[in-house]
Amino acid sequence: MTMRTYETLPTAAARIGVSVKTIRRRIAEGVLPVYRCGRILRPDPDDVDAMFRRYPTWSSASRVATPLQTARRTN
Repeated sequence: MTMRTYETLPTAAARIGVSVKTIRRRIAEGVLPVYRCGRILRPDPDDVDAMFRRYPTWSSASRVATPLQTARRTN
């Protein structure tokens, strides 16, 4: 049986480079599940990592403006 690990909110925030307030917002939004022991909240590091999604790489061909986009800019 593997041992589950949890981290504190400040540790999770520092590890991913956001504030503790941001972590608490994600918890309130239901994006980040946490485990509660009394008043203490502990997220699973895998759940913290899962909050991030990789955006697709954009090629220069996909950045060419369409006629509709050009028309909107001139108005």
